[in-house]
Amino acid sequence: MKLLQLTILAITFLIISGSSIETDRGEITNYRGKYVWSGSGEAFVPNYVMIDVIGKIRNEGNSNDLGPISEEHVDRFISIYLKEHGFNGVHIPVYGQWFHIDENVVSLDDNEIDQETFDKLAMIINKVYQAGGCTHIWLWGDASRSQTSKSLAGGIMSQEEKKLLDEIYKQLNPLKGWTMSYGFDLWEWVEGHQLKEWHDYLWQKEGWNHLLGARSSKNKLSQIYEGMDYASYEYHKPWYQELIQMKGKRPDKPTFSEDRYRIRTPSKYPLKDYNEEETRRGLWHHTIAGGVAAIWGNLNDTGEYGNKDALKCFSIFWNDNKRFKKDMVIDTTLSNAYCLTDYSHFVFYKEETEKIEYSFSGKPKKVIAVDTKKKYQEIDLGKQEVGKHEFLAPYQSDWALWVE
Repeated sequence: MKLLQLTILAITFLIISGSSIETDRGEITNYRGKYVWSGSGEAFVPNYVMIDVIGKIRNEGNSNDLGPISEEHVDRFISIYLKEHGFNGVHIPVYGQWFHIDENVVSLDDNEIDQETFDKLAMIINKVYQAGGCTHIWLWGDASRSQTSKSLAGGIMSQEEKKLLDEIYKQLNPLKGWTMSYGFDLWEWVEGHQLKEWHDYLWQKEGWNHLLGARSSKNKLSQIYEGMDYASYEYHKPWYQELIQMKGKRPDKPTFSEDRYRIRTPSKYPLKDYNEEETRRGLWHHTIAGGVAAIWGNLNDTGEYGNKDALKCFSIFWNDNKRFKKDMVIDTTLSNAYCLTDYSHFVFYKEETEKIEYSFSGKPKKVIAVDTKKKYQEIDLGKQEVGKHEFLAPYQSDWALWVE
């Protein structure tokens, strides 16, 4: 009884103090081209939800305005998108709001920060981190809409921009669990040497610890500046083969397909917008291809996905069960399905099939199957001997196998 009481007291202390595995994961860093938490050493694939959908929680439509966002809105966002859907982060474009909250346009007069913007960002970053997630910030936006440092009095990397970067370092650098990109459509308005200056300016500051990136041109594997901390691409609706090309181009850096994968009706860009089924499959492709970060958002109706049980199935399979290992690689020789393995653990994935042929080495291993189109449920295939095997599914679907 005394031991039980001590255990309860210890658990209570951990809850009150906020000390737990989930809240002490460290910073986002990289290991052999994978995103990794520095504290736990666990690899993960960031799947961010656009901050715009918080507007739907407020019944005000899509908006990246930070001003109206309350702690209650963020708590609701976390409950819906991180817990119910299984996403693991939030994407926040800031643009001109660094100087005037709720206004994205940058002007020649902008020189002083808006403290309310920094306070809102800190609140969101902390809450998402405490919930087990991560945050990705776009520093600037589109130059044609005057959302960038190009519109400041001194222009790109001027004294005005450096003053802002100093505040970001002072106020946000101490917070854990966030990364930052210089913006989007960068090929239209910024040069490689300017990105280098921005990257180096922050990294030369003592204790800077946040990955920085810069999205490249549309549907190309080039980079504007090769010295960024992760490789970023704007690919329109990339699938497995394109994602493998991204990973293979710069294998020692984490990879981010940094377009926003949006559901919009009517669609302004039908060749790159998603539907719910493509979102579900897209999540699997981005992970089974070796781990490519992405940004998602349903800009219709309530902002929630009708197939959220299937999206949560993806998250339970990979995230809750910690099945994405930092040493996993693609191996095309082991199966007629997609395969990701570190040769102690194996994941096989195949769509619209009733059969998966697979093999594994090492010791006898436990095998489970999951229908990725449904709510998470394991089919226990028992412990199997080393060698070749065949999974005969009870019906046709998109199936995943976990071998451990």
